[in-house]
Amino acid sequence: MTAPAIKLTIIVERLLKPQIEALLADAGLSGWSIFPGGGRGTHGRRRAQAAQLVREFSIIKFEVVLRDRAKAEGIAERLTGELMAEQPGIVWLEEVEIWRIGKFTT
Repeated sequence: MTAPAIKLTIIVERLLKPQIEALLADAGLSGWSIFPGGGRGTHGRRRAQAAQLVREFSIIKFEVVLRDRAKAEGIAERLTGELMAEQPGIVWLEEVEIWRIGKFTT
């Protein structure tokens, strides 16, 4: 049986990783996943598998599943208002169905 949840996705340059992890922990989250990223956007093309001259400028994707939409929206607002105000990046929320909902933060 599944239960509704919210997935928070964050795509940023790797240099923001410590600050985002601190923000997520401060919000009471107990876990998240991080993936290497690549693609094309307003800041140009980023190759996921190519060697980066400066590793911190490669992009990564965080995925977090929460049961509480208001909490996810609050985290998204803090990310975009505080950490990403001067940095490239994107944040989105989507509704998902989760098996084992007890494993995820409220």
